[in-house]
Parts: sequence; structure tokens; C-alpha cells
Amino acid sequence: MILVHSGVVAGIEGFLIEVEVDVRPGLPGFEIVGLPSKTVRESRERVRSALRNSGFKFPAQKVIVNLAPAHYPKDGAFFDLPIALGILASQGHLDPAMLRQRIFAGELSLNGSLKRINGTLSLTELAQEHGCQLVIPEANSQEASLMGSGNLVLTPSLSHLVHFLKGKTAAPPIPKAAPPQPPVLTGKLIKGQAHAKRALEIAAAGRHHIMLLGPPGVGKTLLATQARGLLPPLSRAEMLTLTKIYEAAGLITGHSPPITERPLRSPHHSVSQAGLIGSRNGRPGEITLAHLGILLLDEFPEFSHNALQGLREPLDQKEVHISRAEHSLTYPADFWLIATANPCPCGYLGSSVRFCHCTSQDLNRYQRKLRGPLLDRIELFCYLTPLSEKELQEKTIPWPQSSKGIENRTNSNTPEISAAARQFLYKAQESLGLSVRGLENMLRIATTIAKLDGAPSVDEPQVAEALQYRLDTQLYSHLLA
Repeated sequence: MILVHSGVVAGIEGFLIEVEVDVRPGLPGFEIVGLPSKTVRESRERVRSALRNSGFKFPAQKVIVNLAPAHYPKDGAFFDLPIALGILASQGHLDPAMLRQRIFAGELSLNGSLKRINGTLSLTELAQEHGCQLVIPEANSQEASLMGSGNLVLTPSLSHLVHFLKGKTAAPPIPKAAPPQPPVLTGKLIKGQAHAKRALEIAAAGRHHIMLLGPPGVGKTLLATQARGLLPPLSRAEMLTLTKIYEAAGLITGHSPPITERPLRSPHHSVSQAGLIGSRNGRPGEITLAHLGILLLDEFPEFSHNALQGLREPLDQKEVHISRAEHSLTYPADFWLIATANPCPCGYLGSSVRFCHCTSQDLNRYQRKLRGPLLDRIELFCYLTPLSEKELQEKTIPWPQSSKGIENRTNSNTPEISAAARQFLYKAQESLGLSVRGLENMLRIATTIAKLDGAPSVDEPQVAEALQYRLDTQLYSHLLA
């Protein structure tokens, strides 16, 4: 029996798989056991043709392949290459010692060449954890350039790999990754709405979740989409994490570049809970695709109740758990939530521009979405009003210009709250009926404001400004009546 190591990817995590190949006397046959999927079972014909077209004979004996541990579901074409190598070693074409301390993964074409596979970034981390060398198709050279050449070997075909293992040829060089260039996000000319811009800058500096409310046409969606320019560029580790996530979602093809900018995901309000949180087949949802970026829920009250309530745990834990029949998957979900909403179904409740035509039943049904535990997890609220004639005539500059402005203004030290400010906050808790979470939110926002303003401590002005961003202190307090 020959043992070859391979791997399988579940979500964004890699797991080591032992591929045991046994060629024994008996009627010719080819069986794969160990909870293989239909795709894995189809590898029998791919391996058979690839061996013959690479100049090797397929054994006219009983071939049994066991994928262990058996309780892991095996899917994908990762195991074509290790199965073929195990058969070659059983026939004496390879020394089994050549296969040790190596992890092999690759999909074979019928002519013996190797096709690109998904999940190589996760497999590279798996190989590093076990101190092994990872052998993958040359078609995955772009991902290999991201990870470096420390423990990676690229190979274009089965015959080339056999010659490489015997020391008769060299492996193709791993291309050097170009230094990641963060995208230049140029701001748009957005007139007025200084209050909303200030609120978004505070929210971006402290990663506070925020909701923008107001009638149609005041710029809620435009400001929310432009807020990505307030976030700092991605680090290399963050780029790798996002690339693994998008690869698991099937959104990266063979020639797709790695993710180099923070994501902005804006799902339609008809999205299902599975589409937002993640489906049971293991595909990550919108909240995971928004990891390290922005999740924009435009027209927040139009989303289904189940989809919105599914956000509560990820907002607290910054990750999402998807339970499957065989095992559970865990995806990161550390996103910045920006929600937008109209004050009523027609959008003009309390407006001085148009008259609201919504009935009391429409208002009650609509306002239920703007209450409850989920809204308690949104820390800032900002009401936008139509621009005045003076604001429309003012000259504007692009907003935001860059995230460097916030970084330069933000104090690196965390200021302490003064005794007077703490007493002021406790009085506000008593008079406004703040929950424990609400009290902590106000303190966090006040601290962010102090850091943004370069203040040495959190004083009463910062607490007062933080309290202005509460839902019941905005112009739309009638929504909670």
C-alpha cells in the first residue's frame, strides 16, 4: 500500500487527507472509498486516461483508493494527482520516499496536463502548518506568487512531475508578485450634508455601525457608497484573507487578480437569509463577502425580518457559523454596517417639502422594522434633510479625499473619560433610559470623537455630540412614538 498526502478545503480552512492506494491481484477494477463525492468518483476515468496519455500503463489489477479520515466529505478534483502518483509508486515508477513530506493537489486532464484548482491559498497554509512542501498545478501560479516560493512547487503535467521527483528536471519558477497597489478612490462632489459627512467620518474612524435616514433624493446612498474612501488600504494579510473568501465563493477565476481593495457589498432587499448569512452548501453569504469592508443595506426596512435578525450574532461575534449535516463551517464577518432608510413607506413623513400620504397601518407596519435588538446594535443615526438654496450654491470639494485625512487626525492614544463627562453620561443614561449596550456605545463613540479631534481626554462636549447621534434625539423621534 502507498500513502500520499493531499488536502481538502472546507470553507476557507484546509484539512489534511491521506490518500491510500492499494494495487492487488484480482479482477481489474478501480474503487474509491472514504466518503467521496460524485466529482471525486469521476476521477477514476480522468486518472486512467491521464496515465495512459502520459506514457504509463494502467494496472490490469484491482485498484482500491481510500481517502482518510472517512468522516470528512471529499469534494472537488484535488485528488486526481495524488491518486495517479500512488498508482505509479505501486508499479515501481516512483520511490515512495519521494512522496513523503509533500502534499499533492491537482486536477488531471485526459492528456495528463494539470488544470487550475480552487483553494490553493488554504492548502498553502495547511502545508506550512505541517511542515510539508505543496505541489500544485502551474495554472495556479498567480496564487503561488502571493504566498512566495518557500514551500511551493509548480508543475504543468503528470509526466513533468514524475521527472521532477526523480531529479531529472526543474520545477517552473514561481513568478514574483507585483507590490499591491491600493486603488485610488477619488471622492465625488457632494454638496452640503456636513452633519452626515461628520457622522460617517466618526463611524469610519471607530468602525461604528451607522444608519442614514431621510426622504428620497437627499444623498443617503451616495454618501454610503463613497464612505469606502474613509477606510485605510488593505494589508497583505487582509488581501490574502479576502482572496480566500472570494475563491470559496467561486468569484475568482484562473486569471482574476487578488482582492486589493476593501469590499463594498450592497445586496438587494429581496435577498434571502441564506444569501445574506450563508447557504448550507457552504457558500459564504454577503456578510462574509463584506468582511473587512462595508455591508450596505439600502432601504433597510424592506429586507425580510428573518434576514435582518440573522445579522444579530455576526454583528456581536464578527464571524458566522454555518451548520451542515457532516460538519460546521466558520467564516469571518467583521464588516462595517451602513444602513439607509426612509422615515415612512412614501418617504416624506415629517418633511417640509411634500405631504406624507401613508396610512397609520402603513406607518405601524413600516416602523416595526426600525425597532428591536438589531437596531440597538447600530450605534449612530443621522437624519438627512433636503439641501437649502444656500447649500446648493456653495462650492464643494470632493468627499472623501482619502482615508489619510482621518488617519492623520486620529490620535493614536486612547483618551480617558473625565469624571465630569462620566457623570454627564450617567445622567443621560437615566433620563434617556439607555441600556447597558447603549451606554457602552455612547462611551465608544465619545472616545472616537475625542481621538478624531485630537482631544487629550473625553469630556462633556464629546459625550454631548455622541448623544446627538441617538435615534430618539434626531428629528425623526416620532418614529418611536
